[in-house]
Amino acid sequence: MIAAKAGICGARRCGGAFIDADIALHTAVIAAAHNPVLADLFAGFVPVLRDGLLDLVTLVDVRESDTAHGRDAHAALVEAIRAGDPAAAGRIIETELHLTLAALLQGR
Repeated sequence: MIAAKAGICGARRCGGAFIDADIALHTAVIAAAHNPVLADLFAGFVPVLRDGLLDLVTLVDVRESDTAHGRDAHAALVEAIRAGDPAAAGRIIETELHLTLAALLQGR
């Protein structure tokens, strides 16, 4: 439900809902790795990550200029994990990170 609402509006207009949905997805991805050390590290990192992302969206909302930013990549990531294809998952997230960085550098 949060993810659906967050997908409809930009991060600024949704407050933390967009960020919380994204963090929830990545928490699930990490849980799928069945690595308790990684899960604990990420859990400890989440509060700082959330605060940093909230600060970032006050400066630039990537989804305002591209309302579908990340949607296809996140869906493909979930499907790669469901299919048990870590190589595909790695390629998907690497591509998405490059696209997101490029958008941030352009101030979108």
